[in-house]
Amino acid sequence: MKTLVVIREKDYEWLYPVFPGVHPLLVPVCNKPYAEFLIDFAILAGSKAIRFVSDGQLGSLEEYCENGSRWGVEISYASMLGDEDLDTVIDKNRRYCSTDRILCISGFVFVRYNKQYDYKTFIASRSPGEFLRCSHGSLTLLGNKENVDYLAEQPVLSLVGLDTTGVYYRLSEEILKCGSSPYVLPGYSGESDCHIGRNVVISKSTEITKPVIIGNNVQLLAGSVIGPGSVIGSNVIIDRQSTVIGSIVLDNTYIGEHLDLENRIAAGNILIEPESGVSLAMEDPHLLTGIKKRKSGGAVFQALVHRIVAAILITFMLVPFVLLSPILRLQGKWHESSNTYYTSSSGKTLTLTTVAIERSGPLGTIALALSLDRFPLLFRVLGGQLAVIGSQPMAATPGSRMVLDRMTGYRAGVFSYAEAEEWPVNGGDTAIVELFYAAHGAPLHDIVMTFKALFNRIHE
Repeated sequence: MKTLVVIREKDYEWLYPVFPGVHPLLVPVCNKPYAEFLIDFAILAGSKAIRFVSDGQLGSLEEYCENGSRWGVEISYASMLGDEDLDTVIDKNRRYCSTDRILCISGFVFVRYNKQYDYKTFIASRSPGEFLRCSHGSLTLLGNKENVDYLAEQPVLSLVGLDTTGVYYRLSEEILKCGSSPYVLPGYSGESDCHIGRNVVISKSTEITKPVIIGNNVQLLAGSVIGPGSVIGSNVIIDRQSTVIGSIVLDNTYIGEHLDLENRIAAGNILIEPESGVSLAMEDPHLLTGIKKRKSGGAVFQALVHRIVAAILITFMLVPFVLLSPILRLQGKWHESSNTYYTSSSGKTLTLTTVAIERSGPLGTIALALSLDRFPLLFRVLGGQLAVIGSQPMAATPGSRMVLDRMTGYRAGVFSYAEAEEWPVNGGDTAIVELFYAAHGAPLHDIVMTFKALFNRIHE
């Protein structure tokens, strides 16, 4: 059997402004991307292949799911026109549909199921045609039913139309509060109502009340209170004395000190009241982009400290740079490229020439250990255009501008706080730790973090 998932962009486009930067089909439900629930159900139903069809862009979904090998199924992707009906879509995919029985999931719906039931036999015994419907979608079977044993017990099966933040919030809470979850949820679960991911740091004074689910790379600082009914995403920091009850905190979010979050959704700097859908962009020190505003005198002193540190580094790195860079250029191991980057959250841009050094050979290894690839950027610190340490520079593209708008504390640096803390340095994962230190940082602290970043690069 195969599964055909048909979802029109008009059905999920309401999610774009709610969770910018996340493709709607990858929006996490209890820390698990929505599309993965569909994949799991299709596998339970006996599918060996799954195809996603939409009139919207599927690039992000394809990048995440790839060919489906991690689930042991073949996943493919196809496009459609927004005004095409289901019969037309099936006809356009007739080569895919012609050789096997097809389960068609149509609409932006969540399929309620229970992994303990035998859906393979149930689906195989059903006659062709639509067999389940809600106002937002349906389940339809194509092809003749199989001769299988009769199921004495009908499995749990229903549809939930996803059309508002209220439905999304209630669905997440419903899944979380199921004592023995009917779904496979991410993270280690030593107890039925507590799932914890990798690299989670929990302070001794943190209070956790089940049910909760916590993602990867999370820090719960002293005096924080988590749960009951809380979903904490990945790359999240809950700061000191903050409370998160009955709330969803999405990936890459920083909850600042002394914040009480109850029955809300926090996504970056956006705070959402689920039932009304009203959202508020926070501009104080409580969420990811809420960075404490420094007084002008403090900003001047910080810039001066950064210039002094840059001057010291230039002095010590000058001789190795002069000696090694010409040789590496001749060897073809020194690569330069120019690109435009955002330098601050205001949207100011700057064209920078960045260096990539091949590690092969002793000279390349030494040059990288000495951070000679960052040497040209240090002069930008002297000119006040970059910080010596801050956020990893973000390329100026239309897509990244949407992310930048949620990061009012962004400040491009030669080195990043993520490098200093050895946080996963891959795109959005770095933002949370960088903005946490931008909120809590001080000029002298930046000196320590700069040399930590240098030390870590020596040992890469």
